[in-house]
Amino acid sequence: MLGLLIAAAGIAAAAKFVEREMPCPVCGKTFYARLDLSGEQSPEMRLDLKPVGEISWPWLLPDCPKCGFVVYRLPVPAAELAKCREFTATEEYKKARAHSSYYRVGLLYGRLGLGDYALANSFLKASWQEESDPAKLKEDQELALKYFTACARTCAAAEEKENSLLLMGELLRRLGRFDEARAHLAKLQGLKGFQKNFFADIVEFQLARCARQDAAPYEIEDVRDFKRTLLEKLKLRLKKLLKYVTEAGDKEAEAGSLKRKAVSPGAEPR
Repeated sequence: MLGLLIAAAGIAAAAKFVEREMPCPVCGKTFYARLDLSGEQSPEMRLDLKPVGEISWPWLLPDCPKCGFVVYRLPVPAAELAKCREFTATEEYKKARAHSSYYRVGLLYGRLGLGDYALANSFLKASWQEESDPAKLKEDQELALKYFTACARTCAAAEEKENSLLLMGELLRRLGRFDEARAHLAKLQGLKGFQKNFFADIVEFQLARCARQDAAPYEIEDVRDFKRTLLEKLKLRLKKLLKYVTEAGDKEAEAGSLKRKAVSPGAEPR
């Protein structure tokens, strides 16, 4: 199930960038799109599925500077392209250009009639892009919650329903709707898919955060740490400390070696 969560969030590997010249499928303008190149997959993520690390997420999409169309796939099927041309010309879409690329993808998906799960994940990614803007972040999270809630009711795939239910708890808590989050999470504890597994651990962790009225983002590693005994936590911290000391020593030794090589034989070091 966690594997599906990762795939649903579009967590592809991103390490480097490349600029590619391409024509906009909607208005025809040729522009340079900044795109990600493949790299190693991020091993950790937050509870809202955003990967943790120095790499920027989500995956970059070509964004036309003229009409604002976000190229969500290539090639765009002719039937979809006609609807996209019509929609990008509306005032609704023009106003949406103030938002992130994945916010506009969510709007496009809605106009194209895609399912609730696809829309929910698009607005979830938009929340990663716009988390420095509280108003836009709230709007993105509310929209993601709306479509995850709809999917939990109507999606045919059991995995999509379970993932949606779990993310509903995260979004309700992040939005500060703690009473709703507690009630929702308590119901999850009675469902088979949320018992004696890591989903159950996440629910328990979320409930503990709700009890403190804590709306901060957390990582999967925080859930693991939450479930560890005091002895396990001490052992892990000691292991991390030893690793840090070892790596620091290796770097110091490497720096000393380079310094010695830089000094010519017989010359006085400066």
